[in-house]
Amino acid sequence: MNDHKLAKDLAQKAGQILVEVLADYESQNFAELDANAIKELGNVGDRKANEFLINQLKLHRPDDVVLSEESVDPQSRHAASRVWIIDPLDGTASFSRGYPGFAVHVALWEAQATSASKITAAAVHVPLAHTTLSTSDPSHFVPEFDSAIHGNLHMQAVGWTLSERDDIRIVASPSHPPTQLAAICDRLRKDFNREVTVERRGSVGAKMAYIIGGHADIYVNTRGFSEWDIAAPLAVAHHYGLVAVLPDGSDFQFNQADVAVSGAVICRSQYANSILQVLADES
Repeated sequence: MNDHKLAKDLAQKAGQILVEVLADYESQNFAELDANAIKELGNVGDRKANEFLINQLKLHRPDDVVLSEESVDPQSRHAASRVWIIDPLDGTASFSRGYPGFAVHVALWEAQATSASKITAAAVHVPLAHTTLSTSDPSHFVPEFDSAIHGNLHMQAVGWTLSERDDIRIVASPSHPPTQLAAICDRLRKDFNREVTVERRGSVGAKMAYIIGGHADIYVNTRGFSEWDIAAPLAVAHHYGLVAVLPDGSDFQFNQADVAVSGAVICRSQYANSILQVLADES
């Protein structure tokens, strides 16, 4: 299969592995798991999904290099023409509590690509929302979320279904929201004369699915993360017509010596200038 379909297929199958790991814990009350059990559940999910993705990429693309959050950074990637950038489990905290805000990220970087990011194929799979975003899909496709129940795993108050809305909605990290968030909200209220609300959600990929599905409009991160957190979400955001830039408004670049990324602004195009102006004023 081509790279787009391979990325989608692998992301979905890795997501199924994560669901199976959760199924082993479904008889327990996630709220009652102690810190050690929560950590162990995350570790098991990370390990199993990573092993699957690494082995499948070796099988299907043996000449390519893989950069993964869960593996040693390969020095061979610096001279490679093709590098897969993967996050086997983005949103570990959500996963370990049975919440739907986790995702699998699979992206391909190619040295000869003409775009600034050089990401040529990508997929983000959000298993408990039954949603996959892929560069193989038509860009007009709008994903639907199944938020009720997956097996016996209840989504409770963190489900995905929302009624029609009139607000501008921002999704942010539950633990590390941008320090400029209040100023961004104020600027958007002023510029668009609409209410602005903020929701905390887990994985970057899950946030992209939430925005592309029409449930939110903006994601801002100024705390930073790593290439595997953003490579696939960035590519699908561009594929679906969103603005996706660094907090200073410049383009993303990947397969860098330092995999740290300063953050991201991903949003519907009409909001980009307002957000970037706030970030420039407060930098």
